Amino acid sequence: MSESRIGRRQLVRTAAAVAAGGALVGGTGVAAASASDEGNGHRILGAWWVTHTDDPPGDPTPGITVVTFASGGALVAADIRPAGGTGAGVWSASGSHFRASYWAAVPLGPPGTPGGSINIRVKGRLHDDMVSGTYALTVYDPSGAELQTGTGEFTGSRLTA
Repeated sequence: MSESRIGRRQLVRTAAAVAAGGALVGGTGVAAASASDEGNGHRILGAWWVTHTDDPPGDPTPGITVVTFASGGALVAADIRPAGGTGAGVWSASGSHFRASYWAAVPLGPPGTPGGSINIRVKGRLHDDMVSGTYALTVYDPSGAELQTGTGEFTGSRLTA
């Protein structure tokens, strides 16, 4: 396990999609949804610029992920800083609180070797046009065996066009 072990920050940055949160946006041309959107009608709909930081012993360097919450409970997350992978998953909300879970592929070795997967589970709160909360992640090898776990915190703001 120690030879295939990679840093939590590298895993989150490579695989986050979270985020949830998550995961989690930075750029032009991304439209933000308002509270009056169709579908779920929840204020969290739209795209979010999310800064996430792993808890110790993870890397304390903050990462940035763009997360989009869509009607029907779909979620897409893409790591921006550093550039990384894209993940997909689901979200649900009750009042100002929300949960999300998403999956992404992660490289575990040199190109051409089998990769693994990561599952990121998010618990958060929406307040005005800000989100915040915690996440837990689990990394799996190609066979589905658990390799690593970690936790962290995030904050984010709504993207506007």
